[in-house]
Amino acid sequence: MSTDTFADARRTDTRDRIIRVAAGLFADRGFAGTSIRDISDALGVTKAALYYHFASKDDILRAIVDQPITSVRSVMDKQPPLASESDRRAFVRDIIASMAECDPESIAVFKDPQIQALVSAEISASGITNVLAITLASALSGTTDPAQIQPEHLVRATAAVAAGLAVIDSWHLAFPDEPKFSPTSIDYIADTVSAVLER
Repeated sequence: MSTDTFADARRTDTRDRIIRVAAGLFADRGFAGTSIRDISDALGVTKAALYYHFASKDDILRAIVDQPITSVRSVMDKQPPLASESDRRAFVRDIIASMAECDPESIAVFKDPQIQALVSAEISASGITNVLAITLASALSGTTDPAQIQPEHLVRATAAVAAGLAVIDSWHLAFPDEPKFSPTSIDYIADTVSAVLER
């Protein structure tokens, strides 16, 4: 392993550790109740060392929010077949399951009602919900050209994505002690999204 590769790996490990520790603190104390000093003290590093990796507490939160977005993109990048209803249902389930792979500490952060607006804004800014809706609408219309998507398919796909986000938010409120989606929860959310999509 070259020196540069080793340094990059260490930097990534440190960033991941900062994200995990900060997420745990955000979940326990709330985002507003956690300071940069709290995070650096929990890590056993100076604030300067923390600022080397993240410019602010908001940047750490963005990195936490980016975990499920990155997971969803990885499923979409595989470009699975979406021609049939069962294909689309499997795709939706894989999307939900990928979100369940996030660190439990990060998932706990998403349950904090004080930061829901910020989380929603970050997800919206990423464009992932739009890309997901267009992918599903294209599949319903049997086209790869977004200009050829039938309007009713775009409405159904957009509604399905919105329903999925709403069910996930509700799940976090209903089951605050569950750190991750269980397989049963994943199936329930996937069935709900698919029912809206395929109605």
